[in-house]
Amino acid sequence: MNDRAVIVRYGEISLKGRNRGQFEQKLKNDLSCFLKKQGHAFAKISAERGRIYIRGINDLPDLKKVLGVYSYSPAFELDRDYDALKNEIARFFPEIKSSSNFRVSCQRIAKDFSPDSMGVEREIGAIIGEQTGTPVRLKDPDFELHIEIGHRHLYLFSEKIRGFGGFPVGSAGKLVSLISGGIDSPVATFLMMKRGVMPVLLHFGISENETAKVFRLRDRLEEFAAGQPIKLIVIPREDLFQGKFAGLFGTRHEPYVCVICKYLMHKKAGAIAQSEGALGVISGDNLAQVASQTLKNLYASRAAATMPVYSPLIANEKSETIDLAKEIGTYELSIAASEGCTPPRAPKTGVDFERLRKILEETGLK
Repeated sequence: MNDRAVIVRYGEISLKGRNRGQFEQKLKNDLSCFLKKQGHAFAKISAERGRIYIRGINDLPDLKKVLGVYSYSPAFELDRDYDALKNEIARFFPEIKSSSNFRVSCQRIAKDFSPDSMGVEREIGAIIGEQTGTPVRLKDPDFELHIEIGHRHLYLFSEKIRGFGGFPVGSAGKLVSLISGGIDSPVATFLMMKRGVMPVLLHFGISENETAKVFRLRDRLEEFAAGQPIKLIVIPREDLFQGKFAGLFGTRHEPYVCVICKYLMHKKAGAIAQSEGALGVISGDNLAQVASQTLKNLYASRAAATMPVYSPLIANEKSETIDLAKEIGTYELSIAASEGCTPPRAPKTGVDFERLRKILEETGLK
């Protein structure tokens, strides 16, 4: 019998009331799809009172890539037998002996088990201390042995690995995500995926190598989609500008190029969202980070939006976005050299919509 298991904990899903079961089932399905795609054999996945248990698994998968997972622990699964527990703690003696101190932490999910949590901690701690000679330290121990008492089994483990939490991908619905090869938009997409969104990526292509970079970013984000494919739609920038982009430079319209571009993007994104059955648009905008992201320019450029626009990075420090990009593995892809957007020499930072409307009429881009 394979007694190895992984205990999966979730966070906000537990607050879902009558809908909790649907979210649990979605997370179970995502875990199963992820494990199968990654080639991890397992016997069974089951949910019991705030936990999901993956049973009969030999290796430790990277469940941080399954959104909805708050934390997880590789564990040994035992029958609910206290004498068996006393014997099985010997598995951890070598690690405890090599540690400067230890503690035992017990959680009884099933309250019908005797002794209670404190009694288990005291008795098991005394046995370990006697057998290993390692002293107990209750605060910030060098090694912590966890005992979890469930309704059908006991679990022994020493690690709690943090996940990203949130909700399973797709459980909240679908949004179109405006994505470039930069740092911000992939992170914004990830954050909305973490809230249960299945994204449809929309990229306005500038060059072949920039578009290739976006495909690589899509593949990286797809690693967090529990085996589900993420659609990527690519539209050439010249199509967005009706072939008029280059002609704006060197004219009095040049300072408005960034605001015009964002306006046209939101206009197109709304149309695609409707055709894709999406309920809004994701943007990587960050307030005042660049010329097109001042309050006035954001207001003007979003005037064409026909659906809600979600900007999870709007108040971030750039360093916060970079840190998360590194954590999810998009940063190195984003900073790779490629031919990006050509900005105007002196972009306007405070364009009101009435002025933008007149510019759009003059250029025939409205």
